[in-house]
Amino acid sequence: MPASSPQACAADFTAALVRRDMEAALALLADDAVLFYSNGTTITGKDAFSAVMSASWKVVEDYEYATTDAAWIAQSDTVAAVIYSFAWSGVARGEKVSGGGRATRVFRKDAAGWVVAHEHLSVGAGPT
Repeated sequence: MPASSPQACAADFTAALVRRDMEAALALLADDAVLFYSNGTTITGKDAFSAVMSASWKVVEDYEYATTDAAWIAQSDTVAAVIYSFAWSGVARGEKVSGGGRATRVFRKDAAGWVVAHEHLSVGAGPT
């Protein structure tokens, strides 16, 4: 179910990913969402998102993900944007793995509520 505010959508989407709840994550994602990940992957639409994340979840165990330093840089009645820092870690094929950087999420309000329309993750320092 889409969220009642962009802030709730951000929190709920992140929580769904951390607990690996694909159904909840997809409910908060726009049908035509476009996501750019720091490893160069581009994901367009819910089906592609589900496939990429499900494959990743099979490889990475003990997954942890956190967002910090959120700065809401724009918000209207129908769109919003936030920039933030992110960090992740886990175990892949027996080896500890981790990463992080900065990100932008763009939200759109549709008839049902707020959804993620775009996400762009980049390697590097977070917002200042």
